[in-house]
Amino acid sequence: MRDETIIDVYTSGVTGAEYDAGMKQLMSNKEIIIPILQMTVPEFKMCSQEEILQCLDISSITKDDFVSDIPNIEKDLRLAKEESELSSLVEKLVRFDIRFKIKNPQLSTEKIRVNLHIDMEAQRSYRPSNPSYPVLKRAVYYVARDLSAQLSNITQVTDYSKLEKCYSIWICTEDIPKKLQNTLTEYSLSKKNIIGETDEPDEDYDLLTVILIRQGKETEEKGIFDYLRGIFDCDIQKIQGYSHIKWSEPFQQEVKKMTGFGDAIYEKGIQEGRHDGMILGALMSGKTPEEVSEMLHLSLEEIKRVQEQQIVMSK
Repeated sequence: MRDETIIDVYTSGVTGAEYDAGMKQLMSNKEIIIPILQMTVPEFKMCSQEEILQCLDISSITKDDFVSDIPNIEKDLRLAKEESELSSLVEKLVRFDIRFKIKNPQLSTEKIRVNLHIDMEAQRSYRPSNPSYPVLKRAVYYVARDLSAQLSNITQVTDYSKLEKCYSIWICTEDIPKKLQNTLTEYSLSKKNIIGETDEPDEDYDLLTVILIRQGKETEEKGIFDYLRGIFDCDIQKIQGYSHIKWSEPFQQEVKKMTGFGDAIYEKGIQEGRHDGMILGALMSGKTPEEVSEMLHLSLEEIKRVQEQQIVMSK
């Protein structure tokens, strides 16, 4: 597993307001989200993680943009960055945690690329308050907005055939009723013939799917809940048991805007007993090597060794 992924895992342990930012950083890491897609999205059940990686439009992963939901025609003609916030003149602002596009392997051909639009949400409380509402209703609204954002102003010549399927995946971690813990539920449009038989292709109506993952206490069952438990416990060994992409790309520094998370990395490093992790986390919090040396009661040479090692690996 790459060092920047390990750092992202450590930062996800932040609490309070920083929890959301830490989880967004983690869920924007392709090494983390690909196993989730493999275990939850039907289109990828028969794909290897390497194949899913090849489908992923990495440039579209985003979490911090301010945009309108009225698409730009030129932008729609190329693979582009998805927007994390949607707004319009008549509808309220919607802020997504992580949005990205990924090729639908079941519908795409060598000449035609058909995307899936993925919204991934790290929802801490399954029973939010102020105001209180069902998370499921919010998820349905999000996936509907994601679909509507694909079209510009509706006119007589609007091409609805361009609509692509949207997923909204919600990972809920706290305040989950006991009977719902360790459950994964898919909500989607389905066809029910009332009178007569019809044969419309599924892709013409199967455009909206919500997946709710409700984390519970530890379970002996392997799979998505065991994997998520590894993420939330910062158990790198367990995560590596599920995320096993054979990376051919050179190491590239991907950790951005980490100021404010270094202290969390440092705390996690102490808990896990990771010597270099503690040093790296303290350095990334903005402290100088001299300050880290004094804080950790380690020699300045040791601090600079870890710092130089990280610089070399980042090149």
